Amino acid sequence: MTTTMKTATTSWPVRETDPQRIAILGAADRLLAGIPSRSTGNLSTVQLAVEADVKYWVVAQKHPDLRDHFQQLVVHARRTAAAVRDNYDPHTRLQRDHDALKNHCAELEKLVRTYAQVINELALENKALREQATSPRTTITPLRRSDS
Repeated sequence: MTTTMKTATTSWPVRETDPQRIAILGAADRLLAGIPSRSTGNLSTVQLAVEADVKYWVVAQKHPDLRDHFQQLVVHARRTAAAVRDNYDPHTRLQRDHDALKNHCAELEKLVRTYAQVINELALENKALREQATSPRTTITPLRRSDS
């Protein structure tokens, strides 16, 4: 026996007693679970009506609240399926990794440019200090290395 998640039924705020509405919710549950018994399994309002064994207008016009509920669940199911698919799709994973590496490289290039600028400025300051240290009117006392 296969247990199915009754997404449409459990997320519906009212316990339905009308057999037609119960059939529509049950059909929505089967479609969302991917186990249709009467329809093609396509997540559409037309197939919801086929799965519930009711006319299309019954779902579309007589019970638009259930139709809208089903359509919201379909949007969520498609987003979830796409996210899961993207997590396991090798091409998508490679693309995501590639983008992350490009961003990392761009940050490293900015860092290298900053370091180069700092090194250049320190070299100029060091040169100026060395020139001042050899000047007769120097106010700079060079530090001597002590070998301990």
